[in-house]
Amino acid sequence: MRSASSAPPSDGYPASAETGGEAARRYHARHGSVLPAIDPAAGTTAPLHHPGVPVLPLPFPPTFPSPSDGGDPAAATAERLGSLLALLNGVTRIDWTGSGARVGRPVPSGGGAYPGEVYAATGSGLFHYLPSAHALELLSGADVRTDVTGALDRPPPERPECVLLLTSRLDANLARYGPFGHRLQALDTGVLTGQALTLLESAEATPMAHARFADEELGRLLGLNSRAEQVRSVVTGRAPGPIVPGAAMLRRRTARSGFEPVPILVDSLLAVLQEAVRPMAFDHAAPVGCDVYVVAQRVAGLDAGCHRLDRNTGRLTPVPGGGGTPRGLFPPGGPGELAGFESACAVLVTGDYEAGYPLYGDRWYRMLNLRAGVIGQRIGVAAARAGLGAGLRCDVDTAAADAVLRTRPHRTTLLAALLGRERGGGAPVCHLLPTVPTLFRPRTQ
Repeated sequence: MRSASSAPPSDGYPASAETGGEAARRYHARHGSVLPAIDPAAGTTAPLHHPGVPVLPLPFPPTFPSPSDGGDPAAATAERLGSLLALLNGVTRIDWTGSGARVGRPVPSGGGAYPGEVYAATGSGLFHYLPSAHALELLSGADVRTDVTGALDRPPPERPECVLLLTSRLDANLARYGPFGHRLQALDTGVLTGQALTLLESAEATPMAHARFADEELGRLLGLNSRAEQVRSVVTGRAPGPIVPGAAMLRRRTARSGFEPVPILVDSLLAVLQEAVRPMAFDHAAPVGCDVYVVAQRVAGLDAGCHRLDRNTGRLTPVPGGGGTPRGLFPPGGPGELAGFESACAVLVTGDYEAGYPLYGDRWYRMLNLRAGVIGQRIGVAAARAGLGAGLRCDVDTAAADAVLRTRPHRTTLLAALLGRERGGGAPVCHLLPTVPTLFRPRTQ
C-alpha cells in the first residue's frame, strides 16, 4: 500500500486558487474532452494507508440487517458502520477475467483505478477505511464532526451523527490516462457519493451530499497533503438505522462479458431512467440540471435513433434529425465501439459547464461531474434490478456524441452508460456477501 506521505503529482492540476471558471475551462479544452493516448501497461498507485496508526478490524461478512440498538449500542453502531463501509467501497466479490481473478467493489471506477478514499467521522474519532482489510485506521480519537460541519457552506441544522468524507488521490490514474484522469476522478467521486446516498437513504438517515466547503480546512482536519489528496465530497446524515441492502445493489457489477445483441423492452429502460433522474439530496441548486438522452439500437417499443428524456412526463422524445448508433459514439477500433455495437442502447448524461461557472467558479466543474456520477451509479443499480447488464464508459467520443444529441450551446456529454442483456451468464463471479434477500438475517449468538 502507498503511505500518506507519498510524493505529490507533478501535473499541478487542479488549481488551488479560484479563477471564476477560467482554470476549469482551460483544463477541459486541453484534457477533459479529448481522449488521451491510454497506456494500458501503466499501473495505478497502490491504495492509501497511514503507517503507525491503530488498525481496528471490522466484522466480515457484515450482518444483514445490521444490528439494532437492542443489545450493546456501541457495538451495534460499530458493526453498522462496518456494514455501511463494506457496501460503500469494500471488497464484495471476486471476478474472474481472461487474465485471472480480481477483487470486485460495489461501485465501478474508471480503469479500475479507484482513486477515491473514504474517511468517517464519528463520536469515537476520525477513521480512514481500508477496503482490502475491511478495517479502520484510527487517525484521531477526537470528535471532529462539529469542525467538519463548520467547514461546510450549508451545514445541517443539527450536528450529524454520520459524516463521510470522500477524497481523491490526485495521482491515482495519471500514469495511465494523463491529466484526463482528473475528470475520471470527479466522476468516480460522484459514483461513490451516489452509493453513500443510496445506502443512507435506505437506512433512513436523511443524508445530504455537500460539494461546497472550505477545502483547506477539511484537508487540515484529515491531515492531507493537498497536492496529493483532496476532499471532493462530504455526506452527512442522522444515525443510520439497520442496513438492509437491496439485492440489486449486491448484484450490480460491470457487464464485462459484453452484451447479447438482442432487444430489451422499453418499459425496462424507462424504469432505469426514472430511478436515475429522481431528485438528488445536494447542498446546492444546479443552475441547469443534467439532461439524459438515449441512443436506441435494439429497444422493443422505441424507434432507433436519439431520444431525450422529458423529466416532466417521463417519456422519451425523439430528437429532430438525431440519428446515430451506440457504436458511433466511441472511437473506431476501441473496446467502446465493440461494446456499443453489442448493446441495446446507450444512455448519455449531459450537462452545462458555462451555466455554473458564474455561480460556483472552478468548483462547478467537479460539482457537475459529481452529479453525473450519481446518475451513473443509479443506472447501474436500476439495471441490475431490471435484469439488465450495464457498463459505465468514459471513453465516449465527446464531439461525436454531442453531434448526435444536437445539444444546445455549452451542453456537452459527461458520461455514457451502455445497457443490454449481458452475454451468457456473464463473467464468473464469487459473491462474498449474500445476494438473495432471504439470506439477510440477524446473526445468531
